[in-house]
Amino acid sequence: MFRFLCKLIGLFKHIGTKIKNNIQRSIRIQLFTTFILCALGSFLVSRAVLPLFENINETVMVDYSASMQMMYYQAQDTAELAIQENSVNVLKQWIDQENDKVDSAQNALQIIVTDEGGKILYKTKQVKEQEIDLHEEIRNVMDFAINQPFNHTYPGAIETSREAFTTLVPLTLQDKNYYFFVSGLPQGEAITSTSEGPIPFFIGVILFIVSFFYSTKRKMNQIEALAEGVMVIAKGNLAYRIEKKGQDEIALLTDNINQMAEEIMTSIEMERKIEQQKNELITNVSHDLRTPLTSIMGYLRLLSEEKYETKEQYDEYLKIAFSKSEQLKNLIDDLFEYTKLTNDKNTIVRQQVCVNELLDQLMEELVPLAEEKQRIFMKHFSEEKIFAALDSEKIVRVFDNLLINAINYSADDGKIMVSLEGQDDHMRICVANQSDAFTTEELDSLFERFYKKDQARTNVTEGSGLGLAIAKSIVELHGGTIHAKYKNETLYFIITLPLAAS
Repeated sequence: MFRFLCKLIGLFKHIGTKIKNNIQRSIRIQLFTTFILCALGSFLVSRAVLPLFENINETVMVDYSASMQMMYYQAQDTAELAIQENSVNVLKQWIDQENDKVDSAQNALQIIVTDEGGKILYKTKQVKEQEIDLHEEIRNVMDFAINQPFNHTYPGAIETSREAFTTLVPLTLQDKNYYFFVSGLPQGEAITSTSEGPIPFFIGVILFIVSFFYSTKRKMNQIEALAEGVMVIAKGNLAYRIEKKGQDEIALLTDNINQMAEEIMTSIEMERKIEQQKNELITNVSHDLRTPLTSIMGYLRLLSEEKYETKEQYDEYLKIAFSKSEQLKNLIDDLFEYTKLTNDKNTIVRQQVCVNELLDQLMEELVPLAEEKQRIFMKHFSEEKIFAALDSEKIVRVFDNLLINAINYSADDGKIMVSLEGQDDHMRICVANQSDAFTTEELDSLFERFYKKDQARTNVTEGSGLGLAIAKSIVELHGGTIHAKYKNETLYFIITLPLAAS
């Protein structure tokens, strides 16, 4: 039994919690519930205060209907008794009783019994007439029955006017027709009645308005705070966040507005960053193009003005101008390639490539350059061949850039380590070389456009500064990642690329 009660209590708690959660999540249900509770509370209070105001609206009236009914039913009962005994003596006995009341100064009824011609045969002492106009009397009785609220067919009716009441009963006794009239002034009965009046109703209405206003005040405050927050955000304060309260539609709307403000702020910051990057790009390009162009123009001016002394000096000037032109072309090519790769519409053409053979071929082609710089390649490839779906032309650009950088910037013994290994659903390529120290900030900036470690932008021979930015764009187009780390006086460039589907 105890376990059953515990389960029952737990069930009620679960149902209560579910109902509470549903109410908290819907403002429509909250308002409906609030309306019902306020209306019910106001009704109960108005009923509770009703007795306090009943005496204010108390009215007293005198009802004569009961006395009229008593005279009517007395006449009917006496007539029925006379008919049963077929004797007019029953009527005479009632007349005698009423005469005794007259003798004792009591309020007695006036009773007359007439024949068909209106001649009074029997009567009480108060009646002086010996004959009546039978038709006139019948008409008066009928008029009274029609005009007065009292009628024996409506026993609950109330009569507040005191007028002489007359009832007529025609009857036949011993083969003779009689008319039995009973009349008299009815006795009044005081009746006290009360009415609710408007005060309890107005109390209920005022209580409903106050309670509903107070109950919905918190929600209205939330709506007002929401409107104020939207106004603040609309004025440009995108960092402003509206406080979320509850779990209903207003809370959901608050979340959406905050998220909208966050996205707009992020979008604006991104646009500012893009604008800043564009300005930096223009500045950097202008600087890097100006340097070789200035050299070219300077040497060409010397040649055009024949400011040289020997043929060897002429050839030297020409050679320098041509070299600077090549550097200018390479810079423009890199800039064009980077712009094309960072375009959202840029696509890659994948084909199955054996990465082992691709790296081997590149390293073989760069051996003469490496020997010229006194560098040697040391490779560590996995024994099995690794295939991947790559855009060979673009991925060659990545590996070529990393290998040439390693050749140009290696220090000390000049060893360049190249490793390749497959790992689950991706492959890992690493190009490492001895290098000067790098800080964390410098490592993070390596893949930015036009970045050079020493920031010496006057020497174009060190490269355009776009190589690593181009490499990163190509790797990300393939769904891979590239990053750099510095450890034990060695700089590592690590690339991960997804493997080809089997």
